[in-house]
Amino acid sequence: MLEKAPPRRLKVVLQPVKAGKPYYMIACYDSGRLILRARKARPEHVLKWFLFNQVLLDQGYVKIKEKANGTVQIVFSDSADRHFKIFLFHVYSVLNIKSSSRAECLARCWSRLDTISPVVDTLWELSRMVDVKKFSRLARGYCSCS
Repeated sequence: MLEKAPPRRLKVVLQPVKAGKPYYMIACYDSGRLILRARKARPEHVLKWFLFNQVLLDQGYVKIKEKANGTVQIVFSDSADRHFKIFLFHVYSVLNIKSSSRAECLARCWSRLDTISPVVDTLWELSRMVDVKKFSRLARGYCSCS
């Protein structure tokens, strides 16, 4: 008899770093395996994506937990893995940006991408091959936000 595979754990962690100029580190995990680690991500920019994808929170596909030390944990269910990928594209695009209106524009743009689109798979494969800085610029260029 075939054993059922354990469910995937798709998690994003935003962690504050106390320094001369405080900033946030972001780490993204797929079943415990680190798939993205970057710094200078503003939590308010990262979380803007959920303004346009509220249904994922309402239906329990995503849970957001904020801890007392300022760490924000975003956990996606296994059945929302394509939404997780699109969310990561949004995360890449908002790294190191300062404008709140640009972050909102990027969030709107990435939330319009259909989850069954072959673009998701192509961008995902590309994100695995290219370094964070280059893919971040590409992700920002995908959306026509000035």
